[in-house]
Amino acid sequence: MHHPANTRRHLHPTHLLLPARASTKTRDRLPAIPQPRTQPTNQPKGNEMTYVSTTPANNGVNTEALIGARGAFAETPVAAQFTFKSTCDWIEGTYNRNSISGYFGLGQEHERKRTFSIESDHPEVFAAADRAPTPTEIVLAALASCLTGGVAAVAQHRGIQLHSVRATVEGDIDVQGILGMDPEIRNGFSAIRVSFEIDADASDEDIRALVAQSQKRSAVFDIVTNPTNVAVTVA
Repeated sequence: MHHPANTRRHLHPTHLLLPARASTKTRDRLPAIPQPRTQPTNQPKGNEMTYVSTTPANNGVNTEALIGARGAFAETPVAAQFTFKSTCDWIEGTYNRNSISGYFGLGQEHERKRTFSIESDHPEVFAAADRAPTPTEIVLAALASCLTGGVAAVAQHRGIQLHSVRATVEGDIDVQGILGMDPEIRNGFSAIRVSFEIDADASDEDIRALVAQSQKRSAVFDIVTNPTNVAVTVA
């Protein structure tokens, strides 16, 4: 059965594979912006459906402010330079706690309304107490969070109403690298898979375009797929 391109899709699976490096060609591909959403009016059975514009989407994202920020940053590029921070304190064993509060942006330091904490540990199979997620799992969570937030922002901008979004992320690691058993095995992920289930008033094509655009603008996707200069020092 053929469905109109603007009917609601339930838990549509959209898969995203992350290789060690994402090609420039793939990352620079910009999906076409779909036309405003429409929906069928009530019609007697046997009559063709007439489509009219729906009310604006409300996904809780202030896209007007984001677009306004683009204009402001274009006039003052230095204001777009941000520095985010996290302080990690060792507690015991492989258990530690990160505190996230202040950051630098718009030319000045900022303090959050409250300090956020992220704890980390290792599971019992590594002779640890399993009191918190592993650092690698936190990386996966960061990637999923960044992509999911991007989907909401893009959907809001394109007038697509979301009903539910779930991202499932898996990362493969051969721990022989971490344990120093084989220098040919890397310490980090050899592959990451992200699978989206999205319920939205949109076609399959539009939903895939949401995910593609979120991937294109995701900071964490860029971090995990491209080299980043990291300096480690001792005070």
